[in-house]
Amino acid sequence: MPQKQSENEIKIKEEDSSLAEFTKRTVPSNYELQKFDEVVEEEFKKNGEPEEKFDINVDSEQDEKIEASLNEIYDDGNGGKVDVKRLDKVKRRGIIYKFFMLVVGLGIIGGFGYGAYYLYQHLGSDVTALDFKIEAETEVMSGEEFFYTISYKNGSNVNFNNAKIEVNFPENFIFLDSAPLSQIEKNNVWEVGTIAAGHSGQLKIKGFLAGPKGKVGIIIANATYNPENISSEFRKEATLTTTIKNIGLNINFDYTESSLAGEVNDIDVRFSKQEKSFINSFRIIFEPQDNIQVMSGDEIKLNNKASSTIIRPGIWQIDQISDEELVLPIRFKFTNKKSPSQEIILRFEQAIGEDKFYQFLEQKINYEVMKNDLNLIFIINGSRNDQGVNFGEALNCSVVYKNKGETEMTDVVIMAVLESDFLNWSTLRDDKKGREKGNTITWSKEEIPELAVIKQNQEGTIDFSVRLMDIDKINLNNSKDFQVKSYAQFTIGSKDSAGKKTGSEENRSNTVINKINSDLKIDEQVRYFNDDNISVGNGPLPFQVGQKTSLKVYWTLTNNLHELNDAKVEVKLPEHVTWDNKNRTNVGTVNYDSSLNLVTWNIGRLPVSVFRADAEFNISVTPGDNDQNKIMILMPGSKATAVDSATGATLEKTTAAKTTKLEDDDIAQRNNDGIVR
Repeated sequence: MPQKQSENEIKIKEEDSSLAEFTKRTVPSNYELQKFDEVVEEEFKKNGEPEEKFDINVDSEQDEKIEASLNEIYDDGNGGKVDVKRLDKVKRRGIIYKFFMLVVGLGIIGGFGYGAYYLYQHLGSDVTALDFKIEAETEVMSGEEFFYTISYKNGSNVNFNNAKIEVNFPENFIFLDSAPLSQIEKNNVWEVGTIAAGHSGQLKIKGFLAGPKGKVGIIIANATYNPENISSEFRKEATLTTTIKNIGLNINFDYTESSLAGEVNDIDVRFSKQEKSFINSFRIIFEPQDNIQVMSGDEIKLNNKASSTIIRPGIWQIDQISDEELVLPIRFKFTNKKSPSQEIILRFEQAIGEDKFYQFLEQKINYEVMKNDLNLIFIINGSRNDQGVNFGEALNCSVVYKNKGETEMTDVVIMAVLESDFLNWSTLRDDKKGREKGNTITWSKEEIPELAVIKQNQEGTIDFSVRLMDIDKINLNNSKDFQVKSYAQFTIGSKDSAGKKTGSEENRSNTVINKINSDLKIDEQVRYFNDDNISVGNGPLPFQVGQKTSLKVYWTLTNNLHELNDAKVEVKLPEHVTWDNKNRTNVGTVNYDSSLNLVTWNIGRLPVSVFRADAEFNISVTPGDNDQNKIMILMPGSKATAVDSATGATLEKTTAAKTTKLEDDDIAQRNNDGIVR
């Protein structure tokens, strides 16, 4: 039977605890805790447990910690304790509140959407969205007509009002027409007005550029406009660069680079039209200088002399230009010597209208001006001017002397100086037997009796020749100047005694510089077997009437000294030889023109770093009845050409003809004598 408990005893519920049960109880008081300790102590005593082992009294310090933790847990934030018996319940908001908040949210979203739509409709998607550009040819000939096309498009959703296009043309652009027409006399402003949203337009300007090759013209166009409902002005800019790629004329100059003061000189201006040319007339201006007298040149007779009008001394108007070369001779003289070297400038101008001219070419010619009593002229290989020469080539030299003074000259000594490390002096040929020493040949009255006394206006010529070394005798890796610098000079006994310095500029001739051309070489082989004894041809060998034999042609170019330009190799195949394709090259391209039966290997630029270039292709031949018992020509000889970038000379090399004997194929020659069976 269960024992009855007193009121002060602690009641322990045997059911499982829960949060609901916990919240029903208040925080135990100190009295209740003390009674709980006493009950526990009594129970230990009844069970015979030692009191000291189960002492659960807590010291004062630990009591304080426990009490502080409980106070912190049940603190209500206002200095009191939370009544855990009472829970405050918050009611959930109803459906009306939710509907109200939904309406408010949709209203805010709709407001933003309407604002964006308003801006889109009234301000446009982008008030700067004007697509503005210029289109035209980037390269044109001088004088060639072309169009600038200026396009614009309104990429926004509002109108662009007060639109205007203003163009700054290149200084050398000649305006001819436009569509639509400009509203001002300068033809560079167009009032476009309103450009509707999404609409586009175009402006076309016709004209041409005048000027020299390489002249650049930059066009700048500006578009201004006001977007609808906006007072600010907006601007867009577009630019385009066009370059003059050529003048359309072939113009060359023939002249001597040295002159004696008071001596008449001629400059021959040679000109002709190129295949594509737009300059139909021009004028030449000889830039005046105070010590130069320009003459008319009317007395000069030439078969291809150009028809010209002398506007005034030093200005010639040319109105006739043809595909055939014409020559305008310009005659002048230096009245006195201002300096050892003097520059002459010729300007070529194209007339635009009546009083406007554009320069399309300027030629500067440097003259060596001499002033002495004995006029000396040094000529090499028929020219007083610089020119290229080849290794192993003979230099045929002439020293022409003439007494231009007022009295006779006595005891004259003439010297020819040839400065070069590449002359083979053992090949010197001199009928006058001059003394050669240290790159100098000297003649006095002992070798040439006429030099004892040279009377006024008396003249004479000394001829000699010397060869350049062969290339296989030269170390090309040696960093020397590959050239020959030549001039003549004189001394006179009476002038030497007066202290005249031997070798000064006053007693020298013109100087000729012969730069040595690059050592371009071409090797051509026609073979049935290659170097590895592998067949690269097919068909019968020896050649048989009515049967096709195919062969391989090998071209090899080598070059050492200078870079080459416009390099190419050409051969016109005989009528009985057929192009058989299978071409290959490591530089450039190999092309075949069937209308001419012409094979061309176009190389173009060949730098020094490319020592060797190779090409190959196939040909075939089918001998006819008339070819029986004959040796047939397969390759008539190929020609390699190039322009030496250092000397300016056009190099040309040719190969020997190749036949059915297959001269370069040792294996094929074992059972082939070249005679068609």
